[in-house]
Amino acid sequence: MRKNDGTLSPRKRQILKAIVEAYISTGEPVGSKYLTQNQQIGFSSATIRNEMADLAEMGYLDQPYTSAGRIPSPKGYKFYVNELMNQYSITNGELDELNRLKREKQAELDRLLEDAGKMVSLLTNYTSLTVLPHPHDAVIRRFDGVYLDERNFILVMTLGGSGEVKTKNIHLSFPISKVVLRHIITLFNYYVAGQKMDDVTLPIIMKMEEQMDSYAMLVNPLIKTVYDVINAMGEGEIHFEGMNKLLQYPEFSDVEQMRRMFDFFERKNDIFSLVEHADTENGVNVYIGRQDDVEAMDNSALVLKTLTDRDGRVLGAIGVVGPSRMDYPRVVALVESLMGNVQQILEQSAREKNNELKSHRLLGNGGIQDDGKS
Repeated sequence: MRKNDGTLSPRKRQILKAIVEAYISTGEPVGSKYLTQNQQIGFSSATIRNEMADLAEMGYLDQPYTSAGRIPSPKGYKFYVNELMNQYSITNGELDELNRLKREKQAELDRLLEDAGKMVSLLTNYTSLTVLPHPHDAVIRRFDGVYLDERNFILVMTLGGSGEVKTKNIHLSFPISKVVLRHIITLFNYYVAGQKMDDVTLPIIMKMEEQMDSYAMLVNPLIKTVYDVINAMGEGEIHFEGMNKLLQYPEFSDVEQMRRMFDFFERKNDIFSLVEHADTENGVNVYIGRQDDVEAMDNSALVLKTLTDRDGRVLGAIGVVGPSRMDYPRVVALVESLMGNVQQILEQSAREKNNELKSHRLLGNGGIQDDGKS
């Protein structure tokens, strides 16, 4: 038996690439005969068999019990993704679909990611997931408000770093005036702006209540309402699209495999952890099988791309889940292009909202804008 030093010669790389791409295309174990007949390999069957034996010994190929052919192992897929796969050229039709996201003018991050998730699931025919992680380290830059009427206003919270603007329509069971709302927003800017979202605690709220004087009985419920809204804005979210699409792939015909996959979908903290620890600087993250500490991903893969602000904080992520033999070049290219569009939309939206807020005549220290209806 020949010794292997752990490196792959150009010939082994060529054969491994051919095997991975053949298996992605057919879903059937690949043998030397198939490679000589259907791939432009240029090696004899005997040479291919010897190289395949070496690749199996090195952990890049597996052999199903019922077949003489070989299939890529998680290690083989990972090497293919990192070293061998060609760059996919997005078609004009795919580009038109991706650019549709820009035409929709949807700039709220949660809705934007949700729409992007639907789009990538449709384009890839796999399951997509979109993630808004817990913004633990997000600093609240300021609060503004839009007074609608005595029982309704819009709370506007701008985060530091990204300039992301979160808005919430608030309906009250009691009437308030613009003066009272102005006072509340001023207090939130004084006590809460500049704090991390995780640091906005009840003791801070109690200090605010002490400053209300004659307003206390009237506005204490309002302070608690705004506090609850801030906490809700800070909760992480995960959305899935096209979960039933996995059922069309043979890898998911096994009931136990599907049970493990849906169990993984329900373990939101594990998904949040994947996003929080993802490589944010080197493009797309690809998780394949158990080697990436995702046990439920046997025979499966997750292609994940994060969205970050200028300080490197993760704002969200889009992922595509499918069988291990997914079309990696195409999926990676589509996810990268889609997230590039999301980034552009958010940056443009942040510029427009900042300019809009600057142009408004805001009352007092805490920005209250009157919509002119009252």
